Amino acid sequence: MKLKVLAVVALGAVGIAAIVFALGGVSTGSASTTDYLTSSVTTGDVTNDVAATGSLEPQAQYGLVFGNDPYLLSSGATAPSSTTTWPVKDVKAAVGATVAKGDLLATADTASLKRDLAAAKNDLASAAVSLRAANTSLSDANDADVTAQIRQAKIGVYNARNQVATAKQKVVDLQTQIKGASLVAPVAGTVTAVNITPGFDAPSGDAIVIDATGFQVTTDVVESDLVDVKVGQTASISVSAADATIDGTVASISPTASSDSSGSGVVSYPVVITLTDAPATLRSGMSADVTITIASATNVLTVPAAALRGTTGDYSVLILGADGQPQSQTVDVGLVTNTSAEIKSGLTEGQAVVTGTSSARTGAGTTVTGGFGGGVAIPGSGGFGGNFRPGRTTNGN
Repeated sequence: MKLKVLAVVALGAVGIAAIVFALGGVSTGSASTTDYLTSSVTTGDVTNDVAATGSLEPQAQYGLVFGNDPYLLSSGATAPSSTTTWPVKDVKAAVGATVAKGDLLATADTASLKRDLAAAKNDLASAAVSLRAANTSLSDANDADVTAQIRQAKIGVYNARNQVATAKQKVVDLQTQIKGASLVAPVAGTVTAVNITPGFDAPSGDAIVIDATGFQVTTDVVESDLVDVKVGQTASISVSAADATIDGTVASISPTASSDSSGSGVVSYPVVITLTDAPATLRSGMSADVTITIASATNVLTVPAAALRGTTGDYSVLILGADGQPQSQTVDVGLVTNTSAEIKSGLTEGQAVVTGTSSARTGAGTTVTGGFGGGVAIPGSGGFGGNFRPGRTTNGN
């Protein structure tokens, strides 16, 4: 009987021990530890950017019309009209050709104009003779001192002067038209349209169109970012089709919102970025990703933004002490972006700052990566993370 009682007691003890173990009441012999994620303080650049998209377009586009000065197509002006018929004689330009300022692109036949010019010069010479005769008649009338004759002679002089002026203007106009029979490149650029053929009359509109060398991008910047965008700021333009990244500059900011802003619900403003030293592989119309630098700090100490605790004017970071436990360190912070922060004082290059934690590591060796569950804050956040403008950091070493 005693043996049965002892057996029941022993089995009960084993069961209770199993329950306690299952509930975590008995240590497995492997103490739980916390691993801290760290990052080194480095020297680099902290840059705050505004990102947008657009497409390449020439900085200037010129329309060439026979008998007229080149005009800017990009200004929205209409092609100048001409009452003269221009038979095309020669075309040297071709679509896609690169031209230099002053290059002769096309000519029209001027035989008819030259005949008209010769006749106009004869008319001018005749008007000049008539004016001399009228002046002589006026002189004779003055000598005779006859009022009626003087009055009539003066009228003759005035008429002759008008004839001379009209004849001179006609000569000038014809000379200008003859000069306008030659289309010359007003700027260095690329021929994008040729609408004329030798042996046929030129059209009333553009005979040739030239895109000036140099590109720009017009992109829409949302109103929340526009306040930080200024003329003269640097930009980076990435054109994937040409596998190129080009430097640029903010050239202008529209004072009025984009025409499609009202429909999309997001108010944005056109911003023009001019490209610097654009490669020859670029073409008008290519898609471009624009990054405008609105603030930067170069060659400064930097840490990941996730390491910051506190708010503006009262920042700190965590550094690991000799015992492996985090200690708070006050820091003076400059430019802060979504990814990085400038450290003005409080840290030295090479120090490790805490950016997060790993979850408890057990004897089984299982580790789950995580962040601080609270107590560490950066602007706009209750913990690691935060609502900054997109930015980038370039480490200097």
